[in-house]
Amino acid sequence: MSPFVPPRPVPRPPGPRRPVLFALFATALTAALGGCAFGPVDSGATVEDYPARGLAILAPGSVGGGFDSRARGIGSALNKCGITGQDITVSNAPGAAGTIGLARMAGRADDPYQLMTMDTVTLLGGEIQNHSPVSLTQLTPVAGLTVSTTAIVVPARSSHRDFASLMRAMAKNPRGTKWVGGSLGGPDHITVASLAESAHVPPDKVTYVPTGGGGEVLNMLLSGVATAGLSTLSEIRPQVEAGKLRILAVSGGDSPKDLGTPPTLEHLGYGKDAVDAVGGVMAPPGLNRTEQRAVVALIDKMRHTDCWKRTLRENDWDEVWLPGKKFGDLIHRQRGQVGGVLKEVGLG
Repeated sequence: MSPFVPPRPVPRPPGPRRPVLFALFATALTAALGGCAFGPVDSGATVEDYPARGLAILAPGSVGGGFDSRARGIGSALNKCGITGQDITVSNAPGAAGTIGLARMAGRADDPYQLMTMDTVTLLGGEIQNHSPVSLTQLTPVAGLTVSTTAIVVPARSSHRDFASLMRAMAKNPRGTKWVGGSLGGPDHITVASLAESAHVPPDKVTYVPTGGGGEVLNMLLSGVATAGLSTLSEIRPQVEAGKLRILAVSGGDSPKDLGTPPTLEHLGYGKDAVDAVGGVMAPPGLNRTEQRAVVALIDKMRHTDCWKRTLRENDWDEVWLPGKKFGDLIHRQRGQVGGVLKEVGLG
């Protein structure tokens, strides 16, 4: 991935500001550049026989959502591009920001043939808010694979022609500037809360309407119920191309040149206000080092296939590679960071 490097960030307005967000993705990228180690492995361990039987991939979200697309993309790449001839089944366990699926995966301890797709911030936020008895950190990390480009959009008829106009409106009338995005405590909500602090607005004074994802976000924007919305680029791309929505800024990836190259939050001077969830794969608790090594090696082969590259393009995902321990370390760091942000917005 080639991150966008702005020629000269726009300075923030003067005045005190408490730091709310951390550069989560920057941490991930720094780790990714450090190599591909995934922790110590058993001496002489081999992985050639894995998988010796069928794999089950759990998507802790609804059919058609990001978790589901990742699970089915992995399954397709493993089979259609010849990585394994074993059967691969995908099942869904939606609800509670992924924590229903998280609990189910925790109950499949010691089984390297059970995998789960996820993204870091959504699962960590759901875990904290729902007081989940199971933590994502208890699972066995396999690999971080993707970062989604998130677009901040308004209806085409909106009076807000640029991001600065939207920020001024939020500063002047926080309640009246209605945002819509994903679940409470998820990446979209955290980004809006942090942007509010940049505008010297208490996060709990901002009107944020959580939804189940892209379809609901689109409906609320196009009906005029919401002022601005956040959604993954893949979900809102058709409406942008049709001229019904306008992108004011993007975060979490490169600016899409085919959509007019809208500015990134980093370019606008709000780089630290964007929270970037890293999507990846986890396995149940209790896997030994040899088993973890085998699963990581399988996913490593998968990510190099043309099938997976096509999945990345279809979903507007940027690729990262955080195998094993590196992914686990990121999850531990982000858990503390996300918990701190949720406390700031009254959800911790």
